[in-house]
Amino acid sequence: MKLLSAAVLGVALVLNAVPAAAAEPDVVRGLQWQLAALDLPTVHQRADGSGIVVAVLDSGVDATHPDLAGQVLAGPDALATTDVDGRGTELAGLIAGRGHAVVTGEPLVPASPSASPLPSPSASAAAPGLAPSLAPVPPADDRPSGVRGVAPGAKILPVAFAPAAGSAGEPDKLADAIDYAVGRDVKIICIGRGVAPSSRLQASVDAAIARGVLIVVADSAKAGRPFTPWPVSYPGVLGAIAADRTGSVPVPPVSGQTTGITVPGVDLISTDVGGGYHIDEGGASAAAVLAGAAAVIWSAYPRSTAAQVVQRMRMTALDRGADGPDSRYGTGALNLTAALAVTLPEPSVSPSPALAPSLAPSPAASSSPKPVALADSGDWRRWLVILPLLGFLAALALWAHRSTRRTRTS
Repeated sequence: MKLLSAAVLGVALVLNAVPAAAAEPDVVRGLQWQLAALDLPTVHQRADGSGIVVAVLDSGVDATHPDLAGQVLAGPDALATTDVDGRGTELAGLIAGRGHAVVTGEPLVPASPSASPLPSPSASAAAPGLAPSLAPVPPADDRPSGVRGVAPGAKILPVAFAPAAGSAGEPDKLADAIDYAVGRDVKIICIGRGVAPSSRLQASVDAAIARGVLIVVADSAKAGRPFTPWPVSYPGVLGAIAADRTGSVPVPPVSGQTTGITVPGVDLISTDVGGGYHIDEGGASAAAVLAGAAAVIWSAYPRSTAAQVVQRMRMTALDRGADGPDSRYGTGALNLTAALAVTLPEPSVSPSPALAPSLAPSPAASSSPKPVALADSGDWRRWLVILPLLGFLAALALWAHRSTRRTRTS
């Protein structure tokens, strides 16, 4: 389903039917049910992703979309700021969309006479299993129309590795895209596609994680569609599990892992190529939402490591399904307000980037002194002289002592 804008001045909904659309001042913003599900109006009063760059590795991003104005950085080539199938633009909007200003007299979305209705915004209440929520309230900013992302203060670095419409992309090209993003010092990499595994891809993933980069990858696909579970199956990668507006996960994670996090990811409206909008049925959208959430947390705690950002989300996630982590909901449903509120120690130095659930103690906190090897304390060559001399003096003292005793007893 698509919404096509007739330019920056108006939004026209090209769908089968949209009853009561005229009751909404902005249909696109009203359809963003994740805003309430994640309590984003409140979250953005605390942090909005400012100062964080998220690399979107996909089909490129249409940088001309009005909701992405000023949000998209220059990529490695011309393909990065165009988009062959809309997926990259969709992810960018969900992460860092800022909407656009209301223009006086802007036409509301017209209803088409034929067809199946979209859910009305009033039915887009927050999923009870995703997080404490408020009624949908437009954020207090100067761009109240259009798509607002989870981290509207963040910036997007677009890299196109799947330049053909509908293509999953080649693993080695994805590896090149990861290497490029790491070289640009991004904090977070968002990947919405699955590719075949390769040693080159795994090496790039491992190198990125070692550099402290958080890699967020979609771990579910649309129902009935195949999805290759790489790179989400590689160690250290954070899987994003797509939930619908009720909090349920219609398609379980393809990786079979229990370490992912469940986020809104089904029927999310976002930006599309040509200034339009698109409603995605699930899968890739979850990666963008989770990457945006990580950007929000990192902007609130800029000295945190990737491991600590993930720890905040995992330890505050709302348990769903079977008790504890499971293969459908992962570690649970994201509770972004709680993740921002939990207290963790801030690192004093650059710590390990490994995405472990626990924090290693600082070496400075150890109560026992570190043993120092003899060869490490000064110039070891001097001991070649000192040790024999000490032995000679000890032998001389022993000889003098024995001589004195013989003299006294004679």
